[in-house]
Amino acid sequence: MKHYLALVLILALITAGHLAVLKAHATASAALPAVETLDIPDQIGDYSRRGADAEIEDHVKQVLGTSMILIRDYVAPPQKFVQLTVVHSTSRRSLHFPEVCLVGGGWEIMTQTTHPVGFFFNAKKLVLVNGDMRQLVLYWFKTGDELTGNFFVNAYHWAKAQLAFGSPTSTMIKVSTLLRPGQSEEAAFETLEDFAVKLTPILQERIP
Repeated sequence: MKHYLALVLILALITAGHLAVLKAHATASAALPAVETLDIPDQIGDYSRRGADAEIEDHVKQVLGTSMILIRDYVAPPQKFVQLTVVHSTSRRSLHFPEVCLVGGGWEIMTQTTHPVGFFFNAKKLVLVNGDMRQLVLYWFKTGDELTGNFFVNAYHWAKAQLAFGSPTSTMIKVSTLLRPGQSEEAAFETLEDFAVKLTPILQERIP
C-alpha cells in the first residue's frame, strides 16, 4: 500500500510539473508580439528584391483565410532568380498543399521528392512543366521553431502547439524559379537551397 501511494504521489508530481511547464510556455508564447505584417527584408544575403511585391487579390485572401500573403522576386549575380511566397495564418486551412495551386495554374508535376536545406530541415522538392516552361520549387512549413517539408508532420506540430498554447500560427514558405535555357536542374536547385539557407534564420527571428 505504501509503495502504491508513493507511486501515485510521484505521478502526481510529474503531471503537475508537466502542466507547469506547458503553462510557462503558454505564458511566454502569449507574451510574444503578434505578427501584423510580413517583415521580410529587401536584401537576403546577396539576393536583392526586384520590383514590387505581387498584388494579392481579395478572393485569394478569402480562400486562404488570411491577408498575410507575400509574393516577391529576388535576384543575385550572375543570373540567379528566386520567387519567394510566404503565407502566414492562425488558421490551419490556410496551409494547404502548394501542389494544388500549381496544378490548378496549369503546371504538371514531373517529380516530387525531398531536398535538404543546409542542416536545418528537409524541404519538399518539385519539378513541374507547363508547355516549354519548367519550374523548380522548394517549399516547407514553419510552426513555432519547427520546420518541415511534410504537410502531415506540420499538422502534428500545429496540433501539439494548439494543445500547449491554444492559438498557434503557422507559415508556408515556397521558393521557386523557372529553368533558363541551358541551365541544369542541379544548378537551379542549388540557387533555391542557397536562398533558403539564408532566408531561414531571418524567418526564425521575425516570425514567432
